[in-house]
Amino acid sequence: MNSPGSLVTAAREGAGLSMHALAGRAKVAYTTVSRIEHGQVDPTTGMLSRLLAAAGRELELSSTESVIPRLAGLADAFHRDAHGQDRPDWTRLRAFLDVLAQHPDLSGPATLRAPDPSGWPFMDNLLAGMAEKICDDAGLPRPAWTKRVTPLREPWVSPGTPRMRAEAQASTPSPLAHRGITLTATSLWRDRATVGLL
Repeated sequence: MNSPGSLVTAAREGAGLSMHALAGRAKVAYTTVSRIEHGQVDPTTGMLSRLLAAAGRELELSSTESVIPRLAGLADAFHRDAHGQDRPDWTRLRAFLDVLAQHPDLSGPATLRAPDPSGWPFMDNLLAGMAEKICDDAGLPRPAWTKRVTPLREPWVSPGTPRMRAEAQASTPSPLAHRGITLTATSLWRDRATVGLL
C-alpha cells in the first residue's frame, strides 16, 4: 500500500505541479503539502482527497479481509488414528500459536471468529481455551463466543506417566484447566525467544 505522502507526490508530479502550485490549487499552506509528502504528518482522508483532486486525481478507498491466521480455521485440526481415536493435530495448533508469537498484534483479529463446532467436545474446548489464553496474554477481552462452549464433563489429561501427568496438572494454563483439560503450556506455547529459530 502506498503512503499518503507518496500518493500526493505521484499525483503532483504526474500533473506537472510544484508543491507551491498544488498548495495554491488546493487552497492549503505549502508547508502542509511538504509535511505530507515527506511523511512528517498523516493527512485526514478529507485532506488527502482535496490534494489529489487539486492534481486531477480522485481518492478511491477500499478494504479487503486481511490474510491473517484465524483460530476459526482450526476446527478440523485433528485426525483419527489407526485405533479409531481422535487426536489433535499438534503441529497445526503450534504453528498457529508460533505465528501469533511472532505477530502479537494479530491476537485479537485471530481469535475474533468462532470456529464451527468440530463434533468433538475436547477440540471445541481446546480452541476456546486457546483463544482465552491468547487474549489474556495480550491484555484483550476474551471473545464472547468462548462462553458458549460448555466445559468438558469428563476431564481430559494428556497421556504420560503419573509424574508427567502431575507436572502437566501443575503447569496447565488456567483457561484450559477451567475447561477440564490438563495439558502443559509448553505442549502448545513455545518460548517466544525460540519461535522462528532453526
